[in-house]
Amino acid sequence: MTLQTRFGEIEVDEDKTIEFKEGIPGFETLRKFILIEDEESKFCYLQSVEEGAIAFTIISPEWVKSDYAPCIGESYFEKLGGGKTEDFVLYNIVAVRQPIEETTVNLQAPLLIHTTRRLGVQAIAEGKDYQVRHKLIELIQERG
Repeated sequence: MTLQTRFGEIEVDEDKTIEFKEGIPGFETLRKFILIEDEESKFCYLQSVEEGAIAFTIISPEWVKSDYAPCIGESYFEKLGGGKTEDFVLYNIVAVRQPIEETTVNLQAPLLIHTTRRLGVQAIAEGKDYQVRHKLIELIQERG
């Protein structure tokens, strides 16, 4: 299928869609997304299939915080049908701001995706180890 997005017109393989049955907080009516990887950066985009203008900038936590280990309740894994650890992948939403030094990463509420079932949910990490707004520049500097 062809999808009109903020990146232009793209071809979408319907078998590659990821369903967020509950939507993403603030965007609950949007349920189907595709993952667009940016070959030139560490960023990816979670593009809504239902609303072409909506795409979340996301990043794999390994690029910003190598020791990232959020405590995610078992209920989130159960919502996605359960499975082995290797069946799941985490991403964090990036809030791109101007100036770029104000860009933040949400480490408190990662996106949890079951790679085989193509299901996703935005989880809330237990505890107070992570915040909703970690400055990206500081995470990169800490990483070295």
